[in-house]
Amino acid sequence: MMRDEVFPSKYLKAADLKGKPRIVKIESARYEPLKGLDGKENQKIVLCFENVPKSLPLNVTNFDAVCDATGFPDTEDWPGQQIELYPTKTTMGGKTVDCIRIRPPSRSRPAAAPPSPPPPPVGEMNDEIPW
Repeated sequence: MMRDEVFPSKYLKAADLKGKPRIVKIESARYEPLKGLDGKENQKIVLCFENVPKSLPLNVTNFDAVCDATGFPDTEDWPGQQIELYPTKTTMGGKTVDCIRIRPPSRSRPAAAPPSPPPPPVGEMNDEIPW
């Protein structure tokens, strides 16, 4: 069994994103007591998303990222807004660890076709071998 199967978490982890960004819609932003790594209880904003079973507690970096992504500094305005979660790395306690970061949703655009090569000038020989 994998570690996450033995010790399931109710909170999103970078591994839950399976290496890919994911656009989510915020359902609620609740202020909840959570225990930190030091065992002390702190109040944090916890985001719940539509059709996502796990929630995401916010650190200061991700709180500011939600403000930037939604355009709203007040958590009361966040429900109904879309954000993009993406996996990356950060340094914590001198170690590089996986984490989730937040940005505005990317809008996929079809890639533009590369421009066609210009035709050879008239009267010039084309020395290219066509194979």
